[in-house]
Amino acid sequence: MSLPPPPEPCPGSPAALADDAMREIFLRVPADDPKSLVRAAAVCTTWQSILSDVVFTRQYRAFHGAPPMLGFLHNTLQMNRRYEEYVVSDFVSTASFRTPACHERQHWRALDSRHGLVLFHTPSKTKRDGDFAICDLLTYDQWRIKVNDECSDIFWHDRDNEGVLWNAAVLCGKDRCDHLYCHGGPFLVALVFCDKGQTTTFASVYSSETHKWSDMISVEEPNAIKKSGHITVVGDKVYFQCERSESIVEYNIGEQELSVIHLPIEDEDLPDVELMGVHDGMLLFGTIVWPRLYLRSMEAGPNGAKGWARHRVIELRPLLPPRALFLMSVVGFAEGVGAIFLSTQDGVYTIELSSGQSKSVHSKPIFGKVMPYMSFYTRAWGRLSTSE
Repeated sequence: MSLPPPPEPCPGSPAALADDAMREIFLRVPADDPKSLVRAAAVCTTWQSILSDVVFTRQYRAFHGAPPMLGFLHNTLQMNRRYEEYVVSDFVSTASFRTPACHERQHWRALDSRHGLVLFHTPSKTKRDGDFAICDLLTYDQWRIKVNDECSDIFWHDRDNEGVLWNAAVLCGKDRCDHLYCHGGPFLVALVFCDKGQTTTFASVYSSETHKWSDMISVEEPNAIKKSGHITVVGDKVYFQCERSESIVEYNIGEQELSVIHLPIEDEDLPDVELMGVHDGMLLFGTIVWPRLYLRSMEAGPNGAKGWARHRVIELRPLLPPRALFLMSVVGFAEGVGAIFLSTQDGVYTIELSSGQSKSVHSKPIFGKVMPYMSFYTRAWGRLSTSE
């Protein structure tokens, strides 16, 4: 039999003052250290009551602002006993966060991570279509959706390497959401694809509220979508990297419009910049010319790019150990916390744009993109306190 909840202390009493003091202390526990609050909730029913209170959890998220990074996902190729390669998505924790239930699935390829959700492509070997799986790594909720009937041939041809390239994004579907805690809310899946042999790029969006895909829209654009390219979202606009890195595709979900933004070229000596994410409300692009990281920011308006808004060069030699200064590439960006992921010969490092500090987050290089998982852990404090 469970114990009854403790009686409410009288306002102004020593017990009430102590509870208020503990609330202030709990508010200041770093958001990327959720296990500390899980353990605190297991100390006594009073602390569990404080941490499980809806008002407190809202205050905690508002106090810390952007959701913390709990880890990141990436895809690796592995080989079975018949020497056949298959994709495995892997989750790497960067905080005191337990391993999620839906990682390391064979043939599950992580595509995108945003607003507390992860989008996987889970192709079927026996059907002429593919499935998507959307996972909430905190609640372990999963949703399976079929691709648009008009798109089913994309995945079939893609397996046969016939030149159809595509990418997809997941995002919160709630109107006017602050994205501090999107768990349990509606979501959208934006799909963009094209054929290298054609000059048209297509797009469609799935809504978890209607359980339907929208009508297909298109734009005349010969640049194929980069399948492993980074994706970023500004409001209801989703941006995809093209194969030719001087272009990106903008998918305006609200207006159901598809357009192409051609990036300005100012320095022929610099290699092509890659879309990384959003920082300070602007699209962020980056590239490495040893031993420097070059960053470009751009405001994407209705008339396309009007020029770079900001330039920044980061010297990497003072930030990384000597061994990490070789075979470097930009593989990801954690929005909100402003952390750039660099894959190096010495493993994966993050560099915080605000502080300039670097941190080793993985011991091995990663070939491909890194997808940070950003979320508050507040919903699980009370639930997990009994199992920690």
